[in-house]
Amino acid sequence: MKTFILQIVMMSCTIIPCIAQDKGKSELNIGFGIMPTEDVAAEIFTVFFLALSGRLPEKEVNDFAFSLSYKYHLSEKFSLGASGAYNAAAHETRFFKWIDNGPRPRTLSIAAETNFFYLKRPNINLYSSIGAGFFGSWTNEYDGISDTSYMSPTLHYSPIGVRVGKDVGGFVEVGYGFKGLVNGGLSIRF
Repeated sequence: MKTFILQIVMMSCTIIPCIAQDKGKSELNIGFGIMPTEDVAAEIFTVFFLALSGRLPEKEVNDFAFSLSYKYHLSEKFSLGASGAYNAAAHETRFFKWIDNGPRPRTLSIAAETNFFYLKRPNINLYSSIGAGFFGSWTNEYDGISDTSYMSPTLHYSPIGVRVGKDVGGFVEVGYGFKGLVNGGLSIRF
């Protein structure tokens, strides 16, 4: 019996050092995403009705978003922070109100964000992320007189994200929303 207890203690001692100690640390992410969707509600609604009518929308990979995120690690499994993204050539929605030769709107998204970590090791993290907030969109027409702008709610959901590196590293997230379908970049913990 003593041997069995000693074996359990020894195994516990080998597992515990593998767990990353990030509680109380901050993290800053600078990223670049492809195919962002700021007006998520309008796009989901539109795709649903287009699919019902038997017509699928055409997608183009011609818009990009730059993002900046700050996260504070509340525990070993959760972090909470804020995120912002800028898209210099957005679609108002991908299916309405956009003319090929007209100016494309610019958007700025700001959201609260939380992460849940599935796996946390010293040099690799596997996580999911969700953020909700607002985006502002503005268009400067060619005539310089008729500028349009509006604000609307937005969100971003990444079911899978991978971060590699200890204090300085890289990350890649796959998801849907204002950061893009694929978002990746530089991550710094301090």
